[in-house]
Amino acid sequence: MRPDLSLTGGLPARIHPLRIAHETPGRLRLKLPWLVRPGLDTEALARALRQIRGVTSVRLNPQAASVILGHDGTAATRARILDRIGRLDPDQLPVHPPGAAAAGPSAAPIVGRLALLATLPVLPRPLGRALVLWAIAPRVLGGLDALVSKGVSVEVLDALAVSLGVARGSFGTALTTDLMMEAGEYLEETTMRQSGALLQALLMPNPATARVERAGAVLDLPFDQVAQGDIVVVQTGEAVPVDGLVIAGAAQVNEASITGESLAVTKEPGALAIAGSTLESGRLRIRAEQVGMQTTTARIAALIRGALDERSETEKLAGAQANRQVWMTLGLGAATLAVTRDLRRLSSVFLVDYACPIKLSAPVAVRATMSAAVARGILIKGGPSIEKLSAADTFVFDKTGTLTEGRLDLCEVLPLDGQTEAEVLALAAALERQAQHPIARAICGAALARGLAADLSGDVTVEVGHGLRAEVGGRAVLLGARHFMAREGVDFSPHAARIEALAEAGKMTLYLAIGGRPAALFGLRDRLRADARETAERLRRAGVTHLVMLTGDRRARATALGRDLGFDAVHAELRPEDKAEILARLKAEGRQIAFVGDGINDAPALASAGVGIAMAQGADIARAAADITLSEDRIGAVADAREACDRAMAIIRTNTTLALAINTGLFVAASSGRLSPVAASLLHNGSTFALLLHALAQAGFAETPARP
Repeated sequence: MRPDLSLTGGLPARIHPLRIAHETPGRLRLKLPWLVRPGLDTEALARALRQIRGVTSVRLNPQAASVILGHDGTAATRARILDRIGRLDPDQLPVHPPGAAAAGPSAAPIVGRLALLATLPVLPRPLGRALVLWAIAPRVLGGLDALVSKGVSVEVLDALAVSLGVARGSFGTALTTDLMMEAGEYLEETTMRQSGALLQALLMPNPATARVERAGAVLDLPFDQVAQGDIVVVQTGEAVPVDGLVIAGAAQVNEASITGESLAVTKEPGALAIAGSTLESGRLRIRAEQVGMQTTTARIAALIRGALDERSETEKLAGAQANRQVWMTLGLGAATLAVTRDLRRLSSVFLVDYACPIKLSAPVAVRATMSAAVARGILIKGGPSIEKLSAADTFVFDKTGTLTEGRLDLCEVLPLDGQTEAEVLALAAALERQAQHPIARAICGAALARGLAADLSGDVTVEVGHGLRAEVGGRAVLLGARHFMAREGVDFSPHAARIEALAEAGKMTLYLAIGGRPAALFGLRDRLRADARETAERLRRAGVTHLVMLTGDRRARATALGRDLGFDAVHAELRPEDKAEILARLKAEGRQIAFVGDGINDAPALASAGVGIAMAQGADIARAAADITLSEDRIGAVADAREACDRAMAIIRTNTTLALAINTGLFVAASSGRLSPVAASLLHNGSTFALLLHALAQAGFAETPARP
């Protein structure tokens, strides 16, 4: 695949502005003001930057006017990067025509070569040979350019193979060989672009304009002119342009591009609207809270653009292995020529190389996996995350909001001292009626479900951190924690056995006293996610050997839940800083760790784990620190992600093995004279394309849901 822009020669002598924003060994982040130019072809620029000798990765961020380059860490490469980029003339950089998308690979060179090949027998020999030389010149010059910029590479082998055909006087063979290479490159580039484009296609673009209410009028404004606090009007069939709060109207909204949920959801006043979602029916007025590049869609798109340039160790190793195979091909070719003195065989050998299928299979599998994951509401931030998640043998879960929903259920009511269950529940709900905490919602919800109600004659006094106090029929009524009861002189020790049973069952206990005497015990439990047990079982089947739970809850409750889910270890009564320390101990034991969390206090653990996974309802800082974020609120997505990553790694291993086997057979046939240059090119490019299709088709999930 030849770059659209060359950085190996013809650069101007003047240096254009650039600033080193940050630098570590083997990594440079540069600020380039001209990167923000509208229409800049960033794909062509990135390809050209990768051609600089010693550069291992390129990540462009036009919005931030910055580029991150990974390199081999040598001073010579660092100087070469700064020199080449500094001499780029921004006015000469490739741009897209206004309103045009990035162009895909063109089939015109293939058509032109086919036409020349068909007419070659009837053309005068001098004219035919001149046209063949003109047709193959780009490949030969590309090989010379690659030799200067990168050293010995696949492009050099291709140029040698075509040149040998001309040297033997076989101009038709040289043209046919070049045609096979051109067709192979076209198919490979199309496959690579498709695997990356799948990700972008899953995200609905922001609309070009938005209807905004200003000064009593509704105006059509460009998307980038919408400000925080603006009231945006969205109607049936339109995309939501901002993240914000619905203040009026009702609509059925399709959020599949964001959450992976295929069914439309109802949005009414008080609900959150997400940029990129689409109204299937209805009308909404939305107060904009996040606009422009801060919307959910824009942030996800930015993550995807960066993720496409994040290469895993497997991809880097595949590239390094492919480059080593080039030298092996040269060695085999030299040996073939020394033994046979046959340039035809040498040309055939040079047309068979291991590099293409080995080097391309890994990124295609990675991109296809990422796109399939987005369809399931899972955003994977690059190839390294796929590799690390597949290698993880230990999954560490923060309990609240991850294994549980973060909502309490009232699961047991134990009346004492002659009270009835209905009486004590109605009384407790009356006390909790004005409160907004999870315990109040659980108590009031249970009473409402049973149609229970009770009236209080006086006010309810709230003692934060302790409980509630009221007066009913001249008697003091207390509802709260055990220490609150003890302080008020209410003795629950005669009921110690029941209290202990609730604790052993993993339930939180709420105490009710009437007139200074124990009246009831309420057992509450954090609602376990419906698919938590199944997720643990699926992770076990995927090869995870150690499941760990972390929580700030009481030890008895946490242990009961961990036992119920089959976890290997439970760490309870933790402070936020304890989580990162536990991960450090697990790392010291040699474990490969994946951490699943959702809260602000999980961010350090998410960042320090081998791979961090943030739940859908998690805090923004937790999602920013994670390697994988879930946009659908279900724990089963964790197992989905693990299985997809395992599948990607299996595809890469399979394709590497097949590539070695197929091309070894072709080498033997080519060096023994049983394979012509044309047949060698056809079989090599055909097998490479077949392996890429295999990677594209098999990556991701066994069954990917259809998206509307």
